[in-house]
Amino acid sequence: MSSTDPYARVAAAYDAELDHAEGDVAGYASRGEGGPLLVLGAGTGRVSGRLAEVRPVTGLDRSADMLARARARGPASVRYVQADMTDFDLGPFAEVIAPNAAFAFLPNRAARAACLACCRRALSKGGPLTLDLLVPSTLVGDAHVPERLAWEGVADGRPTRRLREVFREPVAQRIRLVDRFWVDDTLYAESVLLLHVFSRDEVEWMLEANGFYVDEVLGDHRGGPLREGSDRLLVRGRPL
Repeated sequence: MSSTDPYARVAAAYDAELDHAEGDVAGYASRGEGGPLLVLGAGTGRVSGRLAEVRPVTGLDRSADMLARARARGPASVRYVQADMTDFDLGPFAEVIAPNAAFAFLPNRAARAACLACCRRALSKGGPLTLDLLVPSTLVGDAHVPERLAWEGVADGRPTRRLREVFREPVAQRIRLVDRFWVDDTLYAESVLLLHVFSRDEVEWMLEANGFYVDEVLGDHRGGPLREGSDRLLVRGRPL
């Protein structure tokens, strides 16, 4: 029931759980600068589809299952591309965003540099790149949090619940999330998610080392500053 694609069997549950979220979409819409937009880690199209109401949007994701659901839900104006964040050439774009911690899934410095090189090429006209990341305090807490209920609802008409086990690895600056999905009281799928947890300084150095300058740092999608208690680390850079 496991897969190298952690979303191979859980796209419907992912959609059902997150579809109501609108705060990040509103933030991207209010700070967007218009023109063609590239969404990295587009998933089932929650962000891409809504932003397509006001501008041309391309969504990139490596999961065929997630993209199939994105195409089915529409709108048809969104162009979805199955590709890796570290190897794409689809531009040019006026703006690139990596919502919902998509950039944090890249496993090492080489992969992050490759992604940023692709983004810089895509932003040939100097538009912004926004990285939506976990806050550093995500690493604070018990090294192991036993499995507990994280969400329950209905996905594609069937009772579904997600249980999550959490492992914190502060030395590696990584958090490992083990999600187990139950449908009709039967274990349906398991996915393991590994996310890097960046500090603010690390992100700024990383962007500057890869041809960007940092334009803005925020602590939430409403435009608030980064501070203790912020729920996101949002960093926007522009090509030098």
